Amino acid sequence: MLFQSSPVNKKTFFSLWIFCIIGAWAILPYIRYAGIVPSSIPLLKIFILTTVQASLFFGVICWLSYKIIPKTDLRPFLKHTFKQIAYPAIIAGIVVGFAIFLFDKTIFHSSLLSGAHPPFWSGVLASIYGAFNEEVLLRLFLFTLLYFLLRKCIKFGVHKKIYALWTVNILVALVFGLGHLPAAFKLTSPSAFEISRILFLNGIAGIVFGWLYWSRGLWTAIAAHFVADLMIHVFLI
Repeated sequence: MLFQSSPVNKKTFFSLWIFCIIGAWAILPYIRYAGIVPSSIPLLKIFILTTVQASLFFGVICWLSYKIIPKTDLRPFLKHTFKQIAYPAIIAGIVVGFAIFLFDKTIFHSSLLSGAHPPFWSGVLASIYGAFNEEVLLRLFLFTLLYFLLRKCIKFGVHKKIYALWTVNILVALVFGLGHLPAAFKLTSPSAFEISRILFLNGIAGIVFGWLYWSRGLWTAIAAHFVADLMIHVFLI
């Protein structure tokens, strides 16, 4: 390990919880413009429900993560400098963003979802949700939980740890893709083509972010996710 891990403390998880609540607010304009939430529902009602749901759900997720992480050999909170986080995150985010853009405009150019783009400012706000809420849920919690359970069920040495990490990473990336299906099906009819597109494009991102999570820490994965979302929703639309 190149960098010493920082203590797992409650303040870090409390901060993540607050960021997740803010992220839940930030994505509201995006899903409103995309038509995922009916315009007939009052904004105040949506805001209140979103706040309550995000507070409870991500409160539990952060608490469970706080309990599970010390039981594993994962070190998601490394003492990196700003440059050690920013440089790999920016590079990874740009690569992921361009890869998704290129595949979307070539292999999946006929998808009905390719032309669905709410205003760019709503994409900027939605990127906050992707960076914090999705990384906390999928990497900090789910990745850690699956890795913990795998190590409980299968005893393996240090030299086989990499196989466990990649197995979990691929599974979580698949879940990441599946998690985008409900929103997509509110915009277009389910089909094998659209499902393949969503799983493949999100799978690319999920695998890269998962690799960053275990190798560079949660903050690097969050920053890379934010950059990738900006590329997709703002700069490459």
